[in-house]
Amino acid sequence: MKDFYKAREALDEEAVEYLKGTLFADRPDDCPSFIHFGIAVYDKNHWPNEYQKGLSCFKTLFHAGEERFRIVLRNMIATYYLPNTQICREDFSKEEAAFIHAALKADREPTRVNVNRPIGTKRLLLRAVGEKDLKTFADHFKQDGDFAFFTGLPATKRNIAGFTLRLRSYTNFAIERKSDHKLLGYIGLSLKEQSATGLLEYYVFQEERRKGYCGEAVTALTDITLRGKLYAPVETVQIGVFGRKAIRLNAIRARIASLNTASQRTVAHCGFIHEATIHQILQRGATWTDEEIYYLTRAMIENGAADI
Repeated sequence: MKDFYKAREALDEEAVEYLKGTLFADRPDDCPSFIHFGIAVYDKNHWPNEYQKGLSCFKTLFHAGEERFRIVLRNMIATYYLPNTQICREDFSKEEAAFIHAALKADREPTRVNVNRPIGTKRLLLRAVGEKDLKTFADHFKQDGDFAFFTGLPATKRNIAGFTLRLRSYTNFAIERKSDHKLLGYIGLSLKEQSATGLLEYYVFQEERRKGYCGEAVTALTDITLRGKLYAPVETVQIGVFGRKAIRLNAIRARIASLNTASQRTVAHCGFIHEATIHQILQRGATWTDEEIYYLTRAMIENGAADI
């Protein structure tokens, strides 16, 4: 069992013992055997007696003055309740309601959480892709007219929605212009952990191309990554709160359609070396095309061979 699971179980046991010694001191057999009690509108409507018991348990732990017990409550809420769960506001103080709301909104999926600090360049900020960014991405994938060429997928509503959702990943960054905070596109990596490599991907909105933004973003992300300063999320005792560990890659590759000469020039300008051509590998509509492979290694970065 992973350490954070053991730590969560240990905190749950401590919370149960605390309830037995306080709220249930005169009736220990009534104390829950583990931390799972109803605090939602649904619970109140269907099991009112159990709801009152759960409400008392929640308030006892919440006001115990112990951060460990608040962690237990956050974990319970994140584990057993959906983000849109409704609570009876009149049964909770403002502080309690805000706590519950924050726990409901905590991201349970570590692969969606980018724990890296924003990466700054002269003109750009590479930051985590936020929920509010997704509509902008979807709109551009529909309007720019090159979604099928970029992804190899038909530009259907379903395909665009699915591709857009995957941008919420710990290795993807929104490209934002510093001067006006405008979203320009995204850049990211698909990790191949067994071979310690990453596959580069990026997309700049059509009206913002040919301004050097893509190359600026590629240089920043590849340099940070190959110097061991890109991080992956690590689960902790508290669900929705993540530590981080360095991602160690030996090389980054870019796979680019042979027809996309502009993208090839961009990565070459950023120090990538042409490695190979894979013939008839990419399907663009009814046409099969070749793909060019470029690479950049950690040694090249450390030795300055990739300097522009």
